[in-house]
Amino acid sequence: MSFLDNDILLYIILILVFVGFFLWNRKQTKNNRDIRKNKSFRNRYNERKEKGK
Repeated sequence: MSFLDNDILLYIILILVFVGFFLWNRKQTKNNRDIRKNKSFRNRYNERKEKGK
């Protein structure tokens, strides 16, 4: 039986796609979290600035 059997190749490709998607999704989640954190910080800063007037 050959190592590069069609079933084995299909499983390897599926695993690589899953791992790739997982890594990409983790990066997107981190970016979104940073954006949300900065937006919240700006909102709090502006609220304090308005109260001070």
